[in-house]
Amino acid sequence: MAASKPLLGYWKIRGLGHPIRFLLSYLEVEFDEKYYELTPELTYDNWYADKEKLGLDFPNLPYLFDGSTKITEARAILKHLCRTRKPELLGKTIEAQTKIDMVDNFVYDLWYIEFSEMLYGYTEEWHKKYKAIEVVRLDRLSKFMGDNDWMTGNDISYLDFFLYEVFYQFKKFDPHCFDNFQNLDRFLTRFENLETIKDYMNSPNYLHGPAINIIAKYKI
Repeated sequence: MAASKPLLGYWKIRGLGHPIRFLLSYLEVEFDEKYYELTPELTYDNWYADKEKLGLDFPNLPYLFDGSTKITEARAILKHLCRTRKPELLGKTIEAQTKIDMVDNFVYDLWYIEFSEMLYGYTEEWHKKYKAIEVVRLDRLSKFMGDNDWMTGNDISYLDFFLYEVFYQFKKFDPHCFDNFQNLDRFLTRFENLETIKDYMNSPNYLHGPAINIIAKYKI
């Protein structure tokens, strides 16, 4: 385990940063943050000022400095935190790990490719096409989860920290999206009731929003 306090760098939004913030809080790891904001002219000047100076192999946001380790890519960061702090969050068996990886990729495509792209380039027509996709994907997730406490079973994994933020944003966009998927709705409440998560959400460090950057046409 790294002895120094980790530093998380990301936009001053929830986005891909919040699953990492949630996981750090759950693990009771104190961490610092470097927020980047878009300028009023909607340029990325303050990130580009740092981008090539940080010693990152693949410069991107979010990044994590954890001792001598420097990492980019949100899901790589989540997995690193599990490996170095609580490996069972990666899945306790090969079968569990396979299920976690499968759902991770399935949800990432829905959230970051289909959902986020729809918000950034929002049109009513695009919205309708997305909703037709979403209801099919949520139905598959709901059936897969069944009566489990967490998505892939009764043991929480790093996937659930990622899923919470995804589901939060879906519900923020459409408060009724889980009306026919009550187990997914209960998942949100169960996650929020975890003691360390509840403490983090009630702390002054908790970032309530926005969920995505201000350049998006539809803001949540």
